[in-house]
Amino acid sequence: MPYLVSPGDDVLIPTDLLIAVVFYVFAAAAIAGAIGIILARGIFRSALFLVLTLASVAAVYVTLGADFLGAVQVLIYVGAIMVLIIFGIMLTPQTVELPDIGGPGQTAAAIFVAAALFAVAGAVVATSRWPLASLTPIDRPTTELIGFGLFSTYVLPFEIASILLLIAMIGAIVIAREE
Repeated sequence: MPYLVSPGDDVLIPTDLLIAVVFYVFAAAAIAGAIGIILARGIFRSALFLVLTLASVAAVYVTLGADFLGAVQVLIYVGAIMVLIIFGIMLTPQTVELPDIGGPGQTAAAIFVAAALFAVAGAVVATSRWPLASLTPIDRPTTELIGFGLFSTYVLPFEIASILLLIAMIGAIVIAREE
């Protein structure tokens, strides 16, 4: 088992233990950010909690050995999407009156449906047989493996997705350009 030497001491810290601690710290930060999104009073604060959640998920990806997914999570979601959301929040009026369309019956129904979904998901997790695999972690960056898979095995779905995105972008331009 590889060990990490702590500075100033002769104490050896197992690398697996350090990675597990970092994983659980970032997982707890992601859960705290998700709870903060729900409990925050302002929409801007909710967006900032979403940044915390997405960044924590990226850190979890990195601790699990998926460095490419972590980098993409930071670049796409934390960088681009959250900047777009925050600009959208800042450019819209903050005093919007929303009608009260739900009553106590709707709240009770929502709580019942959420509890039922939680019970079903918990039962599935508890009763499923989870395979125990002893896979060794990859010691090289995953970017090369993902790139090889995209341009060899999955080239057709990759090209179909790119054509679909191109069609969606052209459609958005045509709709936005109404004269």
